[in-house]
Amino acid sequence: MKKYKIGILRVRTTEDSEILNSHKKILMKYFPEFEIETRCIPNQYKGLYNQEAHDKALPDIISMAKDWEKDLDGLIISCADDPGVDILKKELSIPVVGAGASAACLSVLHGLKTGVLGIEEDTPQSMKKVFGDRVVFYVKPEGVLSTNDLEIEEGKNAILKSAYKLKKLGAEIITFACTGLSTMGAAKLINEVGLPVVDGVIAEGIAMKGLLLSYYNKD
Repeated sequence: MKKYKIGILRVRTTEDSEILNSHKKILMKYFPEFEIETRCIPNQYKGLYNQEAHDKALPDIISMAKDWEKDLDGLIISCADDPGVDILKKELSIPVVGAGASAACLSVLHGLKTGVLGIEEDTPQSMKKVFGDRVVFYVKPEGVLSTNDLEIEEGKNAILKSAYKLKKLGAEIITFACTGLSTMGAAKLINEVGLPVVDGVIAEGIAMKGLLLSYYNKD
């Protein structure tokens, strides 16, 4: 089995190794051919939850990615906003993917009405570009202001209520617009709702594998 060196750049700052490597753990389950290293950007302990946080983090994302490129076969920006992905695709020589466009593409393949669950005020632009004029319902869990709020009991209850709300609105599939939902295992949490779920972290792994095959398997 060909091995690929993959970097996961997390946009939530943490010194907790379990949280830091949570996305690595998910991807290793499905992509054993990935040899993964995870790093996080500095000074963003609440992750990217609004435009101000996004703008503040962007220079660090670009700088860290460029410094890391020489050691990698592919880079994942593990965030549904896909911060810096369009820039890095032009400036790096390796495949670069984010969770947002990856999740939206996988969701579209189902051909179902999509309910988007996230922590910002609206569906991220990176996902809107893929969804286009398709009918998309978006719900933000009540009381959730940042990715940290997803992990407390009130946040978990709000996630479940939001999933049921999306179903009531007519959604036939739920797509995550925040990788923090992957970190805390939201797909399992909302299993009782009875709808298929597109997890952003799994989606970015699928997208990365596809790009790797295009880049490196040319013989």
